[in-house]
Amino acid sequence: MKNSLKAACFLPFLALPAHPAWAGTELRARLESETYKDAWVNVQASIDHDKMRVDFRGPNADGALIYDRETSQLTLVDHLHKTVLPLTADDQTGVKLLLAVASGQLKGRVDGSNARRTFAIAENSARAFFNGTPVLKGKGVVQGGFACDEYVTDLKGKKAREVWVTDPLQAGMEGKDYNTFRSLAHLAVDLGDSVLAQLGADTAAFQENFSESQLPVAEVLYAKGKASVRFKVLGVAPRSFGADNFNPPADYKTVSLVELVKDGIVSNR
Repeated sequence: MKNSLKAACFLPFLALPAHPAWAGTELRARLESETYKDAWVNVQASIDHDKMRVDFRGPNADGALIYDRETSQLTLVDHLHKTVLPLTADDQTGVKLLLAVASGQLKGRVDGSNARRTFAIAENSARAFFNGTPVLKGKGVVQGGFACDEYVTDLKGKKAREVWVTDPLQAGMEGKDYNTFRSLAHLAVDLGDSVLAQLGADTAAFQENFSESQLPVAEVLYAKGKASVRFKVLGVAPRSFGADNFNPPADYKTVSLVELVKDGIVSNR
């Protein structure tokens, strides 16, 4: 009788769905420009401990970035051209070198009023995003359903950046998933450091500040006191992913960095 009673007590728990130990995090976000109406992109990040996939789609972009934190492997997926570009750690060193060479010629190659305007917007956004010292303006501020700390950064007496950050665990992101998210952010900044420096961005302070465990859930960049770029997290939720989620499409053409460089040289002749 006692055994029957114990079994009856455990039956409701057996009916509950099991939460897999390998469950990860899904993060949905949107990035949009206040200057160009058609400049926006929807982002969906899938994170499973040491693996991360970022799918992005907008009027001018349709692709994915796959990251393996253990090997530092990056894989770029271009849905528009149905190509896959794997970038090993050695390839990434080559990318940094190529960008360093290109960044020295960046400003000199800007030609035409539209190109100059685009360059000016990129320059302002890079400086607004990276430069300056954030000042805490409020704690426990509710932003998009998250309890956040609000920081504001001024440059030359004008507001340049406003960001709301929260604790990753409180937002629903497991610690290992957040570390992979942060690791990819650091890698992206490191790869593009020479170009960002050419745009006037100081990435050293960003790298230092982002070493703290904070998840940005909303951000606004300003130009001449007016909002120019907005970023907002639309949702964070636990989710289980199959191994195939972190594999590129098998029917896409795989290209190498050497091929891309060669094609670029030929096309510029």
